[in-house]
Amino acid sequence: MGHAQHSCFWCMTCSDSRTQTSSAANFVKAPSTFPQIHKSPMSKYELETGFSSLTIVASHFSPQPGSNAGQLNKQQRRSYDANFKLMVINAAESSNNCQAAKRYGVAECRVRYWRAQKERLQNANTMRKAFRGPKSGRFREIDRRVSEYVSEKRNEGMPITRAVIQLKALEIANELKIPPTKFKASLGWCKRMMRRNGLALRRKTSLAQRWPSDFREKLLSYQRYVLGLRKKHHYPLDQMGNADQTPVYFDMPSHVTVEKKGEKSVLVKSTGNEKSRITVMLTCLADGTKLPPYVVLRRKTIPKEPMPPGIIVRAQEKGWMETELVVDWLKVVWGRRRGGLRKTRNMLVLDAFRGHLTEPVKKQLRSMNGDLVIIPGGMTSQLQVLDVVVNKPFKDNLRKKYTEWLLSADHALTPTGRIQKPAVRLLCEWVLQAWDAVSSESIINGFKKCCISNAMDGSEDDVLWEEVGPAEQREDGSDESDSEPSEAEDLCE
Repeated sequence: MGHAQHSCFWCMTCSDSRTQTSSAANFVKAPSTFPQIHKSPMSKYELETGFSSLTIVASHFSPQPGSNAGQLNKQQRRSYDANFKLMVINAAESSNNCQAAKRYGVAECRVRYWRAQKERLQNANTMRKAFRGPKSGRFREIDRRVSEYVSEKRNEGMPITRAVIQLKALEIANELKIPPTKFKASLGWCKRMMRRNGLALRRKTSLAQRWPSDFREKLLSYQRYVLGLRKKHHYPLDQMGNADQTPVYFDMPSHVTVEKKGEKSVLVKSTGNEKSRITVMLTCLADGTKLPPYVVLRRKTIPKEPMPPGIIVRAQEKGWMETELVVDWLKVVWGRRRGGLRKTRNMLVLDAFRGHLTEPVKKQLRSMNGDLVIIPGGMTSQLQVLDVVVNKPFKDNLRKKYTEWLLSADHALTPTGRIQKPAVRLLCEWVLQAWDAVSSESIINGFKKCCISNAMDGSEDDVLWEEVGPAEQREDGSDESDSEPSEAEDLCE
């Protein structure tokens, strides 16, 4: 093989023509140092991707002092995740393949290859690097029956482990007369089967709120009812509000901490009052206004120590918002908002807690010229402003205050040597500070997201509203929501 052949072959297989051509020229100048290069037959990967394989025999490579022969680098193979590939695809679509390849330092043929995979990359995990491996197992019937078994048992709430899956697979294989020599239900098979069927090991969680089966109908009736009230009374933003109770605990230790790797015992200190709590009634308006927090202590009497200004404190033996306390909240919080003394027409959105549905509460709100809107059961995660945008940042701010207090060195101790729990006054100060830290902008957006303060022309409707649309008109011109009372109306009357 002559020198000209070496130079030509090297130029054809390089990925960066300018860099590699100069390297080839350097080897032409120093032929004695040129390594032996063997070209193997084209593999399937080479035919598909355009990359050629080079085998360099390093034993024949001995660069001379002062020569540029050391510029020859074995180009390492690199892998890219789906997120990077989509970035390159977007750049190529906005310009062209060559410019995207130069910008991200990849071969142009790679860009073309990734663009052909665009749909699969968009549906794949962002960290996925390749589409390899079988799409279905060798024993499809076993996969199907095991997957159905797992779904059936999980619907019943039964725990399923990998060992249970392996035993069930062996049982099914025995029924199908598949010998153990062909199918062993190994741990590797179990992991691959779970990956193929979208299964994974999960930790036990608290019970998440489940949407009712008639979610769509309830959502429609709720939105129609709210829209009907707004069209009828034309509430200003500062006369539409949402209120909800949330528990605040004296102990709020973090479940995550920094610790040395490999440490077997990871302890987090607390005062031991994780179950001691108070109830806080938070209220916000559609214009972003935050009304004073209403705190209910779990005790018979209110402490004698003065409470911080800007917060209202009451006591109840069990710490619950009973009917009497809800009526009191209407008088001292809702009735003292801007426009409350003038009894401006208003709308109050509450959840379906039984304390909100009693006749004394409805009577008091009517006397204040207010309209009560009750969120259907099981839908507060979508329609309650405080659940959607407020409670999480509020609790995060509270936990931050608690952690700062716990890390401070000045603590009173109990006779047993434990840290005393925070005083009621201090906890109320944290509630005020955490409430003040919640942004008004997020509250405004939350009311729009929950279909309460959206623009009447539909320009600010969210995705759920766009899917279901407003109430359709009947042939006689009447609104469908006016003809038959909805569940929301039944609860509010």
